[in-house]
Amino acid sequence: MVLIAILSSVLASLGLSILSISLWRRKIRRELDSDAILGRLRTEVGELITELNGTTDRNIALIESRITALNSALNQANRTAELLEREAVKRDRSDRVYTELGRSRPLSIAVDDEVKSPPPDLDIADFDALPVRDKALVLHRKGDSIESIASDLDMSRGEVELIISLHERRR
Repeated sequence: MVLIAILSSVLASLGLSILSISLWRRKIRRELDSDAILGRLRTEVGELITELNGTTDRNIALIESRITALNSALNQANRTAELLEREAVKRDRSDRVYTELGRSRPLSIAVDDEVKSPPPDLDIADFDALPVRDKALVLHRKGDSIESIASDLDMSRGEVELIISLHERRR
């Protein structure tokens, strides 16, 4: 009886061992099966591609919005440049008109007595107190060009020429 119990126990242990070995063997085969590995790889690659596509779509949307903003800024800059060009043409025309008026038509505008030459130590506060006409004449006497006088006093070239020509006629 003891022998039968030992024998049945050994057979049961052997049967369980064979069963567990076959189960482990089947599991290892499934894990090492190339089709299963390829399936997992395909799944991972598909997820990566999906993630990359989402990132690419977001980046493209950002680039398109920046391009739209840039186009808007360029259009605004073009409009501003055209406006500035038209204003420059208008200013040039008005300068020519003032120049022609100063050269061709004698004007009967009363001009104050000649501006006395400023003393060499005329300081800036005294200069700023002078009327624009006197400032233009002082700068002209110093030898400044008509263009520099016009830009310093924020006047057109024609206005400066008119002031100087009227003053010279008065003399």
